Amino acid sequence: MATSKSAPRRGFWSRNKAYILVLLGFALLTYWYFWLATIADIQYVYRYFLQMLHGNFTGQLVPFDSLTHYQQMEVGLFGPRYDAIAPEVIRAFRERQEILPYVFAVEFTAFLIAFILQGGRKKATVTHPEDKVQVYSLFQRFVILLNILLVLYLFVTGFSITFGNWTGGGLIPRYMRMTHELVGLAWIPIWLIVTIIAFKDLKFFVRPSSRLFGKIFLKGRYTPMKRINYLAFVAFGFILIVSGFLLWYLYPDPKTHAQIIQFKRLMLFMHFMGSAIISFFLFETVYTYFVSVQGYLPAVITGKVPREYLEQLAPDILEEIEGYER
Repeated sequence: MATSKSAPRRGFWSRNKAYILVLLGFALLTYWYFWLATIADIQYVYRYFLQMLHGNFTGQLVPFDSLTHYQQMEVGLFGPRYDAIAPEVIRAFRERQEILPYVFAVEFTAFLIAFILQGGRKKATVTHPEDKVQVYSLFQRFVILLNILLVLYLFVTGFSITFGNWTGGGLIPRYMRMTHELVGLAWIPIWLIVTIIAFKDLKFFVRPSSRLFGKIFLKGRYTPMKRINYLAFVAFGFILIVSGFLLWYLYPDPKTHAQIIQFKRLMLFMHFMGSAIISFFLFETVYTYFVSVQGYLPAVITGKVPREYLEQLAPDILEEIEGYER
């Protein structure tokens, strides 16, 4: 009587090494960015957050009554301690410009090392290109491509704001800033839809075997790294959306200027931090899908992939599609 052998149980490191390595890298990046290279006063930001928990959003940590008359006028006009949070808004873009090239140089170097270690670009051997499988529905393709285009535009226009003293003034930078805000508002529902349809870890839900389900939610299962990218997209996308919306919505007037100016500086700092961090995971996602594996972009455009492509590179997706067809 033959006995079936169960698959060998993977060890803790084997199962979780992607999460551990990303967590360690993220901890080092956080330490470098917030304590060594940042232009914000982290202790002030921490105390400011504690103050907001008590309903005080002014950012004035020192009692207003203890200030001199001149200091009170300064706070009334400019808000408290503009140099504590994102001072580049007022006095210097140069701090960002000196730091950012190093940040992205490290990111692209990491991609290059990962590309080499993983054996270069993967390519499926397709002998029957006419035998194709429908992977993406029209709705999924529309959302994915629109998300790509909007994020790309937001990065371009966002960098035009960040490097404003290099690009200079004029009509084009002005329109880029205006459209950055409008496109950012349009991205909010797209981010939410992508967050929903890309939620593949449906462990707590009954996953119905229906074609409608497959037309809405993306198919397949996440590998650890792709799951990390998804969670980063959700978490830091949420930070970008909340901070960006508040920056757009809280437009100061003479009566509210002093009450919200420091809060807007904090939101700008959060927005910049979120964009700097999410860019790493977005670039890794672009690398994973568009560079390391040949054939993803045509699949998103047409919605169809050769069956042999799925058999060799994404058997989990093919298994789910065949489950719907049965």
